[in-house]
Amino acid sequence: MLCLDLSARILGKLGNNFIILLIYSLIDLGFFLYLYNKLLLKKYNRIFLIIGIIGMAYIIGEIFYFFILNKLDAKQFQPYSKVVDNFIVVLMALAFYLERISSFKESHWNNFVLNTVLLVFFTITLIVFLPFNFLVNEKTGLKFYFFHINIVMIIALYMYLTYSVWKNGRLKKPTLQRKTTI
Repeated sequence: MLCLDLSARILGKLGNNFIILLIYSLIDLGFFLYLYNKLLLKKYNRIFLIIGIIGMAYIIGEIFYFFILNKLDAKQFQPYSKVVDNFIVVLMALAFYLERISSFKESHWNNFVLNTVLLVFFTITLIVFLPFNFLVNEKTGLKFYFFHINIVMIIALYMYLTYSVWKNGRLKKPTLQRKTTI
């Protein structure tokens, strides 16, 4: 994240930094594809692997199209790759629920909260990035509400992830038990 932030700032000074959003989408999709297929979903799902690879190929194609083959104008930029990324993650989050509900054996809520947070976050960012071109070209201040919603969602996600890592990452200290002799 820090590298992407620094890259966006440097490229922003030099001109257009829209490519960072597409690179972030590619990294994001790859990470969540791995997370769901290896850790969250109980069964390895080839369908999501194929959909994820197609989505990653689309993102790479969009990077080549916008930044190598054509000169990008800010008014023409539409980040469909972020929409594709969010949509695939939302599908995997819904598949997690379907898998757990179908098994009727789930007794722990460990990953349900994480999955719910991810589902809400990616659904709202999907809604924010769908009309991105309209928001960039819009003349009134309406676009700032959408971007504030996105900022609040990112902060809420990172606060939850930080809290979860802090809560679950602590080592449990063994309790000292006194020996009592009578």
